[in-house]
Amino acid sequence: MGGLAVSAFVLFSWVLFLSCIFSVDGLSKVRGVNLGGWLVIEGWIKPSLFDGIPNGDMLDGTQVQIRSVVLNKYVSAANGGGSNVTVDRDVASTWETFWLWRVSDNEFQLRCLGGQFLTSNSEDGLILATSKHPLSTETFSIERNARRVHIRLLNGGYVQATNDHLLISTYQFQPGWDNNLATFELVIVANNLHGDYQLANGYGPDKAKMVLEVCLWHSLSLEFAGQILFTLCITSLDSFAF
Repeated sequence: MGGLAVSAFVLFSWVLFLSCIFSVDGLSKVRGVNLGGWLVIEGWIKPSLFDGIPNGDMLDGTQVQIRSVVLNKYVSAANGGGSNVTVDRDVASTWETFWLWRVSDNEFQLRCLGGQFLTSNSEDGLILATSKHPLSTETFSIERNARRVHIRLLNGGYVQATNDHLLISTYQFQPGWDNNLATFELVIVANNLHGDYQLANGYGPDKAKMVLEVCLWHSLSLEFAGQILFTLCITSLDSFAF
């Protein structure tokens, strides 16, 4: 497969060279081929590449908002991060929007507008938006049931809202999916990053390589060969032009 790719690239290079030496009315023409989606992954070109990723609507870089189902308020990082986290906003905006840093299929770090990460490294389990470098205390496991989620600190308890509109991670029991303080609604605001990193991060390096080889290679090689033939035909026509 690697040898075929090298041969195709060499042939394509010669096609470009030949297209440069033919001229019409004394003017040399250079013809190119669009390599978009070949050398880099662009999800809008072939969305099916991402279909097999677990929690594929929560890829790295996805923007989400989190609403308490009991308080009917959104989780908010004051001033976009750097201080307290509250559950007191009726309408979600930029302070209530978090960027997912995907660690695994169901483990994520939540980045605020200002660049800080949600963290819980205090004895009282209070969630703050103050960490600049995400580690285990900034990593959360997200359990899903349709749009409802439970959020559990990787090395601690479940995250819950409090009646005084704070966010803490001290809920030690498995919460149900009814209306309770440890159940939230996850709203996906934007999931438009579908590139090389999202593919490798979502599948893992080994699976991503296999997906690309099986699903992408044949279609791209056929398109590549077609564009080479098209360029050869145009070049031949140019050589006979008056």
